Amino acid sequence: MTFLITGAGGMLGQAMTRELRGRRREVVALDRSQLDVCDRDAVSGAFAFVRPDYVIHCAAFTKVDEAETSERAALDVNVGGTLNVAGACRITGARLLYPSTDYVFDGNASEPYTPSSPMAPLNAYGISKMAGEEAARAADDCLIVRTSWLYGAGGKNFVATILQRARAAVQLEVVDDQRGSPTWTHDLARVFADLLERNAPPGVYHATNSGDTTWYGLARAATRAAGIDILIKPIRTEDTKRPAKRPRYSVLDCSSTESIVGPLRAWDAALLAALEEGV
Repeated sequence: MTFLITGAGGMLGQAMTRELRGRRREVVALDRSQLDVCDRDAVSGAFAFVRPDYVIHCAAFTKVDEAETSERAALDVNVGGTLNVAGACRITGARLLYPSTDYVFDGNASEPYTPSSPMAPLNAYGISKMAGEEAARAADDCLIVRTSWLYGAGGKNFVATILQRARAAVQLEVVDDQRGSPTWTHDLARVFADLLERNAPPGVYHATNSGDTTWYGLARAATRAAGIDILIKPIRTEDTKRPAKRPRYSVLDCSSTESIVGPLRAWDAALLAALEEGV
């Protein structure tokens, strides 16, 4: 079986490549310079050459705030690029896994969102990923897997940024009224591989490290685990004045995923493991 990974140069794409190669699978990992998913002819050519059995479509526009002023670019990649990939999957018979996001929800819930919960994104990025989910369904065989608050090696992320600033003794102010589930890309890549290799039925799944916290809680956990003694001030969302609105609550119900792949590691345990590896 051959796995094709788009967006392989990104944080999740790198983790996915390491996971599959660690399992000794045949992997073709293409970064943006090797495959522009917005170029339909390039996508068709790559699929004709590789003939993948599975496709993990990690190529995405992920800059949440930038999407507010570059919505066309976000839609081009997250919808147009996904349509190209899904169409090629349909032609070649490949199974598609499309990573999506908790930001397809509005955050007004008081209990974890299930895969069937109504979507109502608050920002341009969330809108583009919601439309991307629909585009992914153009493949005959598709898994849509929503996740949240990703961090890991090989890309810019909240945990790395907080630790960098803390080590530089920069005063930290972190939002304490948004709640979600921090997720290590290493663990998410394992879940993706398990879902595919265990032949999960087509449909929508949720996958995060278990448990939840706020951005402030994650910042405190990360600095303490790294042995950095620094004061962190909790602030409200309104104090940040960021361009894109964020859901106040975006915890995902991962029970259907766990019924296939087993229990998902707690977010704080995953964070400790990630820091031990130098993330």
